[in-house]
Amino acid sequence: MSASGSASHSAITVSPPAGGFDLSGVRTLVRDSGLATALHKLARAPFGHTVLTLRALDVMTNSGDLALHAGEAMHAALLDDIARTGTLAIPEPTADQRLFIGAFTVTVLCDSLLPELAALAPTPELKSDLELDGIDGLLEQAPRLVVERLAAMAGRYLEIQAKRQGSGMETVDEREVFLVMTLQAFFAQFRGAVERLTHMGRLRPFGVALSQRKVTIGELRYEGFSARAVAEPVSDLKPVQVSDVVGNREYMEAGLRLARDVAAYDLERRQSPKKLNPVLFGLGRPGCGKTITAHAIGNYFLNYCQERDVPARFKVIRRTDWASSYQNASASALIKIFKEEIYSFDGVCGVYWPDIDTAFASRGSGELRIEEKNNLGAVFGIFDGTLLPKDGKWFMICDANYMQMDEATRSRIAQNPFTVRGPTTPADYVALLRDILLRDVLPFVAAEDEPGWTRIGEALVEADLSGRSVESIAGNIRSYVQDFEYPDSYFKASFEERAALTRQLSQRVSIDDVLGRVDSYVRFGREAEEREAKERFDREVTAMVEQLNAGREATRQAAEAVVLPEG
Repeated sequence: MSASGSASHSAITVSPPAGGFDLSGVRTLVRDSGLATALHKLARAPFGHTVLTLRALDVMTNSGDLALHAGEAMHAALLDDIARTGTLAIPEPTADQRLFIGAFTVTVLCDSLLPELAALAPTPELKSDLELDGIDGLLEQAPRLVVERLAAMAGRYLEIQAKRQGSGMETVDEREVFLVMTLQAFFAQFRGAVERLTHMGRLRPFGVALSQRKVTIGELRYEGFSARAVAEPVSDLKPVQVSDVVGNREYMEAGLRLARDVAAYDLERRQSPKKLNPVLFGLGRPGCGKTITAHAIGNYFLNYCQERDVPARFKVIRRTDWASSYQNASASALIKIFKEEIYSFDGVCGVYWPDIDTAFASRGSGELRIEEKNNLGAVFGIFDGTLLPKDGKWFMICDANYMQMDEATRSRIAQNPFTVRGPTTPADYVALLRDILLRDVLPFVAAEDEPGWTRIGEALVEADLSGRSVESIAGNIRSYVQDFEYPDSYFKASFEERAALTRQLSQRVSIDDVLGRVDSYVRFGREAEEREAKERFDREVTAMVEQLNAGREATRQAAEAVVLPEG
C-alpha cells in the first residue's frame, strides 16, 4: 500500500478459522524466542508452567497468529498496489513501506493481546512509552521475524523487571500475577512507541491511506491504525436525516455547508482550500430541535464523506465522557478527547457538544472553583485555536438552552451564532406532526382532511409548543390508535397476517380528537406551570417568614443580654 492509497482498492479481511491459521507454528516461534522459558524460570509450578502463565502463552500464541497473518495480508495488498503502477519490475517495498507493514503487525498484535492479558491479571498503571533506538530496524523485518523478536524482547523484559522487583514476591501466585502484569506493561508501552510513528511520525501518511480502505482483522475494524469492534457503531448518532427536521432551516443549512467544507480538507497536504470558522453555536429553548438538527447534520456529514471515499468520524461529547470528581481530571479528559479522538484521527471529524454552557460557570462568579477554571481554559483553547488548529480538519456544533455565560465566553463560542426556534408556522407543525411523527399510523388519523390539519397547525402555533411537546402529543395519539386487545388468532398468525390484524383492529382518530388532545396538553401544561409558580411563591414566603422570625429572635436575645449600669 502506498501512502496515497485509495478506498477503491479491495478490502483487506483477515478472519481466522476455528483452529487458527498456524497455531502450532506460532507456538514453536514463541517457545524458540525464549518467552516461554522466561515465564517458566520466574514462576515455576511443580510440574511445569502455572495455569496462569500457560494461559498467557496461549493468548500470546493466538494474538501472534492473527498479527502474523494480518502483516502478511498487508504485505500482499501493498505489493498489489505497487504492481498497479504498470511496470514489469518485480515489486519491492521501500524501507518506509516495510516499516509500515511491521508497525501494522505490532498494532494488531497489541490490540489483540492486551485485552486478553487484562482478563488474566490487573492492568498496571503506565506513565510513559518505551524508548527504543532500534525500533526502525525491528519493524522493517518480515512479519514473522517481527513477532518472534517482540516475543524475545518480552522475555528479556520480564527477566529485567523480576530482578528489579527482588525478593518482594514470596509465592508462585504473586510471581505469576506480576509476570502477566509486566507483559501487559511491555506490550502497552511498545504500542505507545509505535503510535508515535503512526500518528505523529513518518508513518502518518500511511495511516491516512489505510483509513481510506476497509480493513477488518478478526473482530476489529481498522480506521488507519486505530481499531474499533466490528459490532460497534461508527458513531453514536441517532438515526435521523435532514428530511426529519422541521424548521431551523438557516441553522441546518449553515451546518450542512460547514460539513461539506470540512469534507473537502486535503488529508495529504493537511490543509483546507478554505478558511473556516469551525464552530456553529445554536441557542434555543428546550425541545426546539437543537439535538435532532445536530444529529441530522452529523449523519449527513458521514454519508457525504463515505460517498466520496473520505475517512470521517463524528463524536458526540457527553458529560460522562469527561466530567470527574477528581481535581484537574475533567480538563485533562477534555483535552485528551479533542487531541486524540478528534484531531489525531486519520481523517476529518465532526463534533457535537450539547448544552455546552454546563461545562463551565460564569467567570463573574466569585465562587469559581479551580476545576471550573481549568475546564474554562480547556474550552477557550478549543475555540481560540490554541488547543486545536482551525485548519478545516474538524468542525463542532454546540448549543445551549440559555445564554448564562459572561461576555468573554460568549465572544469565543458564539462566533457563528444562531437562534434555534424549531417549528414556527402552521405548515411546520403539520409537517412535524402528520408527515414525520405520525406517518406510520397516518391512515387512522384523517389523512386526507387538509383543512382539518390546517386547523391543527394553527392551534399548535397559538399554543407555541416546542417540537418535544408535539412529539408527546403524537405519542399519545399513537398509543390510542394501537390500543386494542390481541385476539387468540394473532399468536398463531404469520408476520404478514399479524400486520393485517393490526391494521384491522387499530382505532380511528378524527381531527377533533387531535385538537382535543392538543388542548388537553396545553391545559395540563398551563396548570402545571401555575402549580409550580404557586409552590415557588409559597416556598419564598415561608423562607421570608422564617428569616423575619429569626431576626426578631436574634434582636430579643441581644436585648436580654444588655446589662444596664446601676444608677
